[in-house]
Amino acid sequence: MMKKIIISLLLMSFLAINFAFAKSDTEYFPQDQPPSVIELVFLRELGLPILETMSSYGNNQLFDYGRIEKIERNRQNDYYDVSLRVISFEGAHNPPFKLINITFRIPPGETSEKYKVISNKAVISYKVKNITPEEVDKLSKFTN
Repeated sequence: MMKKIIISLLLMSFLAINFAFAKSDTEYFPQDQPPSVIELVFLRELGLPILETMSSYGNNQLFDYGRIEKIERNRQNDYYDVSLRVISFEGAHNPPFKLINITFRIPPGETSEKYKVISNKAVISYKVKNITPEEVDKLSKFTN
């Protein structure tokens, strides 16, 4: 009897895990090699929304060294969360440097009431961290 209960619990948990995985996919982009062509074109397309997002959060700087870190696809609700990073700078690539991490939800969907919507993308996460010129060199190593 106890054996049947344990087997039943294992089967139920296996089905629950498979169901959870079926709802979303996550793709990580390698950061220790140059960006792919598809990553570069996607970053170019996101250029204006990135600048508008930075400005809306009070970071009126330019940016460079963009990298997409991961994309999560939610199959059930049909949206993508695109997590990326850029390095902002003043003037001709001068300090202060800031590492800016943004996650956009594309399309914004129902969450648009909960998050800022910029260029038809919901900004679901925005983080800023001051970084040193040495950190800029390390983070930009594979972006050129």
